[in-house]
Amino acid sequence: MKFKNLTVLILSGVVFMLAGEAFACRASRDMKHNFAVNFESNPPIRIYGDGEGSTILPQMIDKCTESAGSFLMLSKGVYMPSDVSDVADISLDGDLPDENICKIENAIFSKPMDHNQKKSLVKRQHKFLQQCAFVTVAEVNGRPLRYKSDQEYCKTTPQGASMVQMEGEYCFLTINPSYNLSITMGLKPECATQEKMKELGLEFGDIEAALNSYVAGDDSGLSPDVTAIGSSRYRFTLQAPAGMMELSEDVGMEAPRFPTTYNAEFNMGDLQFRQAGEERVDLNMYLSVDNRQPLFCNQAGLCTAPSAYNIPVAAEVEVFKVGSQKSVFVDGWTSGGTIQGNWQGLMRFPQQSIDGLNFVKGERYKVVVTMIDPFEDFYIYLNQAEQFLIDLKAATGVAGLDQIQSIQPLADLLGLPRLAGLPHISSGDLNSDLDMSLSYFKKLGSTRLWPTYYERLCDPSHGQCYLSGKQKFWNRFSAEFTVGDKGNGGIFDLTDIRVIKESPAGVVMNKKVQTLPRYRCEP
Repeated sequence: MKFKNLTVLILSGVVFMLAGEAFACRASRDMKHNFAVNFESNPPIRIYGDGEGSTILPQMIDKCTESAGSFLMLSKGVYMPSDVSDVADISLDGDLPDENICKIENAIFSKPMDHNQKKSLVKRQHKFLQQCAFVTVAEVNGRPLRYKSDQEYCKTTPQGASMVQMEGEYCFLTINPSYNLSITMGLKPECATQEKMKELGLEFGDIEAALNSYVAGDDSGLSPDVTAIGSSRYRFTLQAPAGMMELSEDVGMEAPRFPTTYNAEFNMGDLQFRQAGEERVDLNMYLSVDNRQPLFCNQAGLCTAPSAYNIPVAAEVEVFKVGSQKSVFVDGWTSGGTIQGNWQGLMRFPQQSIDGLNFVKGERYKVVVTMIDPFEDFYIYLNQAEQFLIDLKAATGVAGLDQIQSIQPLADLLGLPRLAGLPHISSGDLNSDLDMSLSYFKKLGSTRLWPTYYERLCDPSHGQCYLSGKQKFWNRFSAEFTVGDKGNGGIFDLTDIRVIKESPAGVVMNKKVQTLPRYRCEP
């Protein structure tokens, strides 16, 4: 019971991460780390993401002057999104609460996700993390590390005076203000076996995890004095054998092979329009996504499905003003993100500003989402985001008056590192900040290791699958509505809503709904 209480305290600390950083240690914002486990390769565990010669760049922790006498606490957890993609949960103890005050209202899913299924998945993935992952801490300047060797929830294995391997739910080190620490997570080779997978009840697929670091008042595991200072993202890809499903091209040791069947159900989600000044409307848009399909198993009792892996989600979005005679095009763009395996919920697209538009009560509009190819759509979106950053480098303005809007919403893409918020135009660091953000997109898109090309595109509501590139689109859905009054936060109410969904074979859904699917939390 005390562990659950500790988990709550830690998660509460995450909320105040930025506020605490001024008084605690400094942690680097590192790239996401990707591990592949393939029983058919030698070695069976390897890293991927940067092409040949990939390395894991450690998270660095330093500047601990204000934290002298405190403790560095490290904890591993399974990264599990909630019912909406822009609210993330990290389960540090492998448990999920039964009581959920937040839910999706008016959901459009063929089959809602059972909470017990979600709990079981988190529990099994957390068990894998605790039994198979270890943390290595090294003081890069050779200073000796100080820690208890007999910690209650952590096994310590010294690798010399300035390095230690730590295994467990919560591990502690005494902070030296001069420390310059390198922290990485790895996998035990003995876990890369089919026997271990069967023991843990895991299926082949992706596991998203996090290594969190905190400054704690003591090393009891019960201190209320806990400040979160950093979190590193990890993706563990358990590759299915080639005989179990169609896999992407074998490019050698540098990358795992992913499913070439794309199988997820999509529908319209919430549309939140807000007037953002004269001739400008901001749109926060969500899609209903169900990346869950039945598993299939081999003779050894190991199971998988394409939906057990992360998927890219991207589409062309168009807005039309509906008139009595015809509809008039207002604006269009490509947007996207990524979704975890075995996930169902509302996926949030980055906020979009529509210039030259004023919403007027009683006017009618239509938002159309068109999916052509998940691989190509995703890279079109990334290239547009990259070009946006390049264009900003030519921006001019009046120092102290003009301001560049933050590109932080782009960082809501799962799998992308956090992007620095852009400063005012008058900042002397503008170009360096843009270069840093631009490098993230280039690094993500230059390897083409993931996502890979998909051959078959399936949405269960269609009743059939389609071959990539053989039709003008493979999925299209829309919402037509009338603008109502301004509600909470200046968001317009939408009335008289009709949702339509089409496959290449024809219309698969056409109905009126009271409201679009939306995420609500009880007070």
